[in-house]
Amino acid sequence: MKRKVRKPNNKSSRTIARGFVTAAERRWMAAELGEMEERVALAALDSLSAQIAMLDAEGNLVAINKAWRDFAGVTAGTDRALPGRNYFEHCRGLSTDSGHFAELAQAVVTVISGKRSDFVIEYPCVTKTGEKWFHARVNRCDARGPVRVVIAHEDISDRVELERDIVAVSEREQQRFRQELHDGLSQQLTGLKFKASLLEYHLQSKNVPEASEAKALSQLLNEATEEASELARRIRPVEVESRGLMMALRELATNAEHAHELSCTITIARPVFIHDNNVATNLFRIAEEATNSAAILGEARKVHITLSETSRRVTLAVRDNGKPIKDRQPDGLGAHMMRYHARIIGGLLEWRSESPRGVTLTCCFQKRAPAPA
Repeated sequence: MKRKVRKPNNKSSRTIARGFVTAAERRWMAAELGEMEERVALAALDSLSAQIAMLDAEGNLVAINKAWRDFAGVTAGTDRALPGRNYFEHCRGLSTDSGHFAELAQAVVTVISGKRSDFVIEYPCVTKTGEKWFHARVNRCDARGPVRVVIAHEDISDRVELERDIVAVSEREQQRFRQELHDGLSQQLTGLKFKASLLEYHLQSKNVPEASEAKALSQLLNEATEEASELARRIRPVEVESRGLMMALRELATNAEHAHELSCTITIARPVFIHDNNVATNLFRIAEEATNSAAILGEARKVHITLSETSRRVTLAVRDNGKPIKDRQPDGLGAHMMRYHARIIGGLLEWRSESPRGVTLTCCFQKRAPAPA
């Protein structure tokens, strides 16, 4: 709303020209300057591709840019996402289409209340034109005056689609390599191991000194066969069946205890069946990276993995008693890889500091119907 400041008359203008400025004239010039800065700022925001909105302390939309206005019509089809409307009511109206709006709205509440200065999330959104992915950043303005929070949404749908295509190609190549490893190298090693064992038996029966060398060769071939089998399991750690993820997570907990010398427990109160092996594998990779990060970067001595589900979503949580998030390279390669795996399955990834120490990583995603046989 424009400020109602009396514009100086001609006499006042001549006074300004002479270098004498009255208090009223100073207010008028300040108002003109403020309005000009506001117009420039709004024009700059309208030129950005990101969808930007400013909220007040109650979550009401104070200002939005052109990208926000355009997208509001695509998603909501109403004026719920326009200035004067409440952002939280807008999120509740869309919560039936995407289970992540509730988490995003809660994050905005924490920023408005001052509990945190910013928040970053990547989430999917169902629109009239299909699924869209967004990178959202929530920041609290530090300027004096009323509370203001800025929300910026950047469309990353093309990037996510490209990542999924790359993963699909990678999955096919891994499957082909695993098949060749199993049917080719592993079979040949098994055959050589059998022949070496047979040679060892014949040499021992004749009391030939070379029998010990044949035995050593047989042991080496046995180790090579086991290593090839282990390599094949690492390529696809989750078996292609609905209960494969639960089995893989239990094996992960056992291996983590031996590898890192810590206590790693797992809780699955009710069976969680994941019918899509690609989803199960990406979820396993998140649990694996979170466990390694807790042990190596967090120096944790206890890790607890929880897998649960409701009627609509599946949640994986990895909690430890190690260092806080800020001491664990939150922008490192491991964190980026976990975000990458979460995006592939349409999941929401969040780190939360615990008291007095420790970190909980949570990944949740909407359940998908099993593929038709």
